[in-house]
Amino acid sequence: MSARRLLLAFAMILLGGWSVPPSIAAEESRVQARLVAGTSALEPGSTFWLGVHFEIEDGWHIYWRNPGGAGLATDVRFELPDDFVAGPLQWPLPIAFIQSEGIPGYGYEGSVVLAAEVTIPPDAAISDLQEVRAEVSWLACKGVCVLGSADLESSLAEIDEDPTFQTWADRLPVASETGRPPFSLSVTGGLSEGSITHWLRWSGKPGAVEWFPNPSEALEVGDVQIQTRGGLTKIDAEIQSRKGATGSTAELPSLCVVTGENGDRQGWELTAKLTND
Repeated sequence: MSARRLLLAFAMILLGGWSVPPSIAAEESRVQARLVAGTSALEPGSTFWLGVHFEIEDGWHIYWRNPGGAGLATDVRFELPDDFVAGPLQWPLPIAFIQSEGIPGYGYEGSVVLAAEVTIPPDAAISDLQEVRAEVSWLACKGVCVLGSADLESSLAEIDEDPTFQTWADRLPVASETGRPPFSLSVTGGLSEGSITHWLRWSGKPGAVEWFPNPSEALEVGDVQIQTRGGLTKIDAEIQSRKGATGSTAELPSLCVVTGENGDRQGWELTAKLTND
């Protein structure tokens, strides 16, 4: 989290239209979080999905890994038994919303599962004595914002199997080895130009496009404009480096979400080079 984004978030919480009365921040929880697994059939040498299921009060939202112009990314940190290995946290497709003063935000409403694939060592004993834990924090907003956190724990033998896990797995970005996007991609511009353009050339009928940048802390992306004409979609964005911030400025990861005629949303992760090096 960049210092600028953190300051923006707390300014919105403490000073702006999102000011939080202490009674709300201290007493009312807008989000419930629980530790869940994709299966209860855990075997040594196998893998399983371990996640946190968030239930979000109607009208409120929490944030994606890039919260947008202001906000705080939801944070999940797992603590596992010895020699268990967790992969990277997986983020289902977010939605976009407009926050106070027209600031764009990216996140989730209703409910969401953030999960990681865990590898169990071959010599592991699955027992009540082996516990998994998760430290979780979030910012929930609806006109006002409320910081929340939870320390979750469960034994491996008693962890809840979540029947909605497959639903959320289906909302992850499409893996590159699973399926190609319905468009070809080219990118123009870069840091030296102060802007970047993604060109999507459709192989069939264009879908409705949403674009979610996921820059490093060293980059700032803004003023996103999306236009589709015929079989071509143009995604323009301003981009600049942040002085003194750490992180790569060589490329810009992003998520392109396409909604088809049937209303289904699919997403593909993109990476654009920003320099000629």
